Order: sequence, then C-alpha cells, then structure tokens
Amino acid sequence: MNTGRHRVLLATFLCICSAVLYAAEPEPLGHLIEPGYTPEDAADEQGLWLEIKEYERSLNQSALLVRQAELRNYIEGIVCRVAADYCNDFRVYLVRNPGFNASITATGMMQIWTGLIVRASSTDEIAAVVGHEIAHYTRLHSLQGFRRLKSQMASASVLDLGLTILTGVPVPLGQASALLNYLAFNRQQETEADLLGVQLVAAAAYDPHASYRVWNQLQQEEDAAAVKREKAGVFSQTHPNSEARAEYLLQYVSQEFGPADVEQVADQALLNILNNHYLFLMEDQLDTNRFGRTREILVRHTKLGVKPGLVNYFFGETYRQRGQPGDRELAIAAYTKSTESDGSPPQTFKNLGYLHLKAGDVPLAQKYFREYLEAQPDASDRAMIEFYLGDQES
Repeated sequence: MNTGRHRVLLATFLCICSAVLYAAEPEPLGHLIEPGYTPEDAADEQGLWLEIKEYERSLNQSALLVRQAELRNYIEGIVCRVAADYCNDFRVYLVRNPGFNASITATGMMQIWTGLIVRASSTDEIAAVVGHEIAHYTRLHSLQGFRRLKSQMASASVLDLGLTILTGVPVPLGQASALLNYLAFNRQQETEADLLGVQLVAAAAYDPHASYRVWNQLQQEEDAAAVKREKAGVFSQTHPNSEARAEYLLQYVSQEFGPADVEQVADQALLNILNNHYLFLMEDQLDTNRFGRTREILVRHTKLGVKPGLVNYFFGETYRQRGQPGDRELAIAAYTKSTESDGSPPQTFKNLGYLHLKAGDVPLAQKYFREYLEAQPDASDRAMIEFYLGDQES
C-alpha cells in the first residue's frame, strides 16, 4: 500500500467523513452523550481504545507535533469555546501538516493540521470545522462506525485494521476497503454533524455563516488546483462534495440566523497568528510544490491583511521554485516588493542576491548579500555568504 493511500486511510479513519446528499428539511439535533462520557461496554471497545492511546503516546513525542505556545493556545481556545461543557473531554493535537484537515476519534482525541490555519479566513471558519467534528463525537458517529465494522469482521481483524490506520502498518487492500466502507459517515450522520456543528458555533458566539464560507474557499482552492492539473488534497478525497455542502449550509444558516453581515470585521486573532508564525506555517505549503493551491492561499492572505512583506516573499518563493520561463523575473519582482513592505524576512535579501548573481548583475547581488547579513547578523550561513561575497568583491 503506498504512502498516499495510507494518508487517505488515516484521514478517513480519523475524520470518518464521506460525500453526502443532504436531507431537504433537516431538524437540529442535540447531543447523545453527557460530558465525561465513557463507553457503556468498555470491554467492547477496549482494544481500539488501547490502540488509540498508544498512538497518542507516539504523537506526543512526534517532531510533527506543534509546540509553540501561541499557536497551541489559539487552537485549544477555539476548541474549548465551541465544546463548552465538553471541553475537558478532548485532547487537542496541533499537527504540522500542510493539508486542510481536522479529525476526532471516539475517545476524544482531536487532531488539527496547520494547513487548516493557513486556509482559514477567520477564526470563525476554524470554529466551524471544529464544531462539525465535535458534533460527530457527541452524536457517537465514530463509535457507531466501529461497532458496524466489528459486527461484520472478526475482532482480531478489526483491531489490526484500527492499528493499521493509526500507525500506517500495511494491510491487504481488501481489508482496507472494508474498513472505509464501514467507518465512513453516512448521509444522516453528516447532516447531523453539520446542523449540530452550526448550533455549537452560534452558541459559542462565533459567526454561523462561516460554516459555508469555509467550504466555498476550499472549493475555490480545488478549482485553482484543477486548472494547474494538481492532485486533489487529502481532505477533498474524503470530502468531495464541498460545493453542495456550502450551498446547503448557506440555506440553512440564512434561515435560522438571518443574512450575513454585509461588512465583516477583520479577524485580528487569526491575523496575529499568521503574522507571527507565517514562515513556519507557509514553508510546509511551499514544500508541496503545488503552485495553484499556494497562489490561491497567498491571494487570500493579501485580502485578509497579512503583512505584505511576508506574502510577497512567498510569491517570490513560488515563482523561484516553479522555475518556468519568465519566473526568475517574476520572483525578483515579488522579492523586491517584499523588501519595500512591512514584514519582509531576511531571506528575501539573500534570495535576491542569488537571483541577481545568476542574472549577471554582480554589484546588485553584492548589495543584497550585505543587506541580508545586516538583517540577520547571527545567520547560520553567515560564513558562507561572507566567503561568497568576498570572492565576488576580489
């Protein structure tokens, strides 16, 4: 089984989501469990619970677990606010992954990927995704899926498959397909999670209209990626109906909560997070080598008000990385614009130095190399730049 298939399986098991067709006039639903819930028949799910706990222990030691306090506090604060009385039921893990994803298990283990932060236009949109996952948990959807699977397969096979999805150990494709079939959320469960999620978001004083905006934006990214012939993201492979979901939620939210505000207030909380951690968050997105997606995100960040020096730096990075005819000139233009704007990182000067050097403009390259060292006096590559600069000046 290849790595890409493992990622799809992992996302499917943890998100337990699938494409759905929604009921025409659904009714809002409440929670099926009280805060502090544990399975009535603990032995029934004991094996799976133990596997998830083992996975959590590994995750706590993973290099991919984000440990920056500001980022963690921001995400955990959103989860706790939306969860309300269920706040203590969840263990939240912010994972360094450029994909758009949030997920939860029947035990209350929640994972949120950094790609969700990068793609959100507001804290309300992050809250909307979180609310959807919390609703799956309080409606026992994950647990129901596991029980359906167990009723069709031997206990050992169920636990082996659970371990496989959590750890990435290969299994035969037939078994993996069976797991997906039995654990995928059905139409009713997805509808319940959408409706209850919106109610949780509104009760937490977040904007319920964010529930459909986030899906619209995800669809815009997929459209941009399709133009560039880029592979669909993990989330879209398990949630292929973003456009239909956005339309359905728009109708429901408008009916229940009235029209959206004409003027949206800038989300300073998300803006601060992006400005303070932009290099960390966007480097992983850049490494995906998906120009269409990255450009769509950067355009969104420009509108959002992220520091232009940061956004233009990554515009320059995308052009430099793509390397098509004319991209060097586009990269130089973007980097130069970055240096003239607020938030430009020191790396901008270094990259301009290299690009101008390749273009044969040695004096201008030297100028930018010096500015790089001035902006970053403790640069780890200072000796190399000084040697290279000295060689050019000799």
